[in-house]
Amino acid sequence: MHLMFLEMKRVIKSRMTWILLLIAIGLSVMISYQVISEAQYSYVDENGRQARITGIDAIHAYKEQMRPYEGAVTQAKLRNALEVFQDICKEYGKGNEENIPLDVYYNKLVPNAHFLNMISLVYPRSGDEYEALSKVNPDDTADFYQDRSEALKSYLEVKYPGDKNVLQQVQRLNEKVRTPFVFKEGYTNDNSINLCILMFLLVLICAMIVSPIFSAEYQNGSDDILRCTKNGHAKFAIVKLCSSLIIIFAMFALCMLIFVLTVNNAYGWDSMQSSAQMMSVFSFVPLTVGQEQWITILTGLLTLLAAACCTLFFSAKCHNSTTALIIAIAFCILPAIIHSVWHGNIANFLTCVLPTGGAGISHNFFNQLNESTFIHIGSSDIWAPYLTIGAAIIEIPLFFILSIHAYCKHQSA
Repeated sequence: MHLMFLEMKRVIKSRMTWILLLIAIGLSVMISYQVISEAQYSYVDENGRQARITGIDAIHAYKEQMRPYEGAVTQAKLRNALEVFQDICKEYGKGNEENIPLDVYYNKLVPNAHFLNMISLVYPRSGDEYEALSKVNPDDTADFYQDRSEALKSYLEVKYPGDKNVLQQVQRLNEKVRTPFVFKEGYTNDNSINLCILMFLLVLICAMIVSPIFSAEYQNGSDDILRCTKNGHAKFAIVKLCSSLIIIFAMFALCMLIFVLTVNNAYGWDSMQSSAQMMSVFSFVPLTVGQEQWITILTGLLTLLAAACCTLFFSAKCHNSTTALIIAIAFCILPAIIHSVWHGNIANFLTCVLPTGGAGISHNFFNQLNESTFIHIGSSDIWAPYLTIGAAIIEIPLFFILSIHAYCKHQSA
C-alpha cells in the first residue's frame, strides 16, 4: 500500500498530470454551463412580438409552461393534442407554420409538440409533418400503445428480414416498457449527447495521462534502476497499473459529479422520471431518463477503464512515450473513423468491441440504447449495448494482465 501511495504521489506531482486534470475539470464545468446556457424559451410579449430568453430562466419558464401537460401520456391526452392541432389547421389553412399566429403557435402547438411528434412517427402519412398529422384520424390514437408496438415490429421486419431472433429479443424488452409513458419536462436528448461528448474527451485525457507511465521510464533509463529492486517485477507493474486506474477513476467521478449535479439541478430532478420513450418513441428499453443517464455513466466508466488498461499496455510495450501516446489516441478515435466511413455488420462489431467503443460523439452508448442495432455473430444476434458493455468488462482484466506480462517481459530483455 505504501508503494502504491508513493506511485500515485509521483504521477500526481507531474506538471503535465496536473494540467490535464485541470483541463478535465474545466471541460466538465464548461460543457455543463453550455448545456444550460443553450436552453431557449420563445414567447409572445405584450406587444405581440416574438421574444426569447435563454439560460436557467428559459428552463424554468418552459417547465412552468409544460407543467399542465406532465404525467401519464394517456390516449385521451394524445387525442386531445391531435384535435387541437387539426382545429388550428382548419382555422388557419393547411397548417403551414407561417400562417399560424405567434400566440397560438407558442401557447397551443409548442406544448403539444412531444405528443404530436410521437403520433406522426407511429402513424406515418405522406407529406410534411403538418400535412401528415392532418390526415391522422383522432380515433386511431385509442390504440396508440398497441399500434406503436406494431409499428416497431414492422420497422424491424424491414431492417432484419426473416430474423426472428431479433424480433423476439426486442419483444421481450418492449413488453417490460411501462405504459402509459410518463412525461416530465426538463432533461433532453441534447443533454445526454453533451454528456457523451464529455466522456469522450475524458477518454482522450486519460490516454494522455497514462501513456507515459511505463514508456517514459524506459526512455529516461530510470526503469533500469527500478527493475533491480525487490519489488521491481510483477508487483511493481501491478502497483503502477492500480495507481493509474485510481487516479483516472477519481478524475471521472469528479467530472461526472460536476455535470450531473449542475445539469440535473438546472433541469429538475423530477424530469429524470420521464420515460425513455419520450425521447425516442420506438425505444424498447424499459428505463426512465434517469436510469438511462446512470447506465450511460456506468458504461462510460467501464469504457474509460478499458481504454486506460489498453493505453497502459501500449505504454508497457513501447520504448518511447510519444509512440505510446500516438497509438493510444489513434485507438481512441478509431471507432469514430470506422463509424463514419464504414457501414455494415463488421463495422458495427468493431465499433462496439474496441476499448473506446462506448464513448464517442456519434457512436456512443447512449445512441446505441435508443437504436435497434444488432450484431450478427455466427447464429446469434447481440444487441449493440450488450456487446459494448461485455467487451469493456472483458478488456479491463485482459489488458491489465497483458500490461503486467509486457512489463515483465521487458525486464527480462
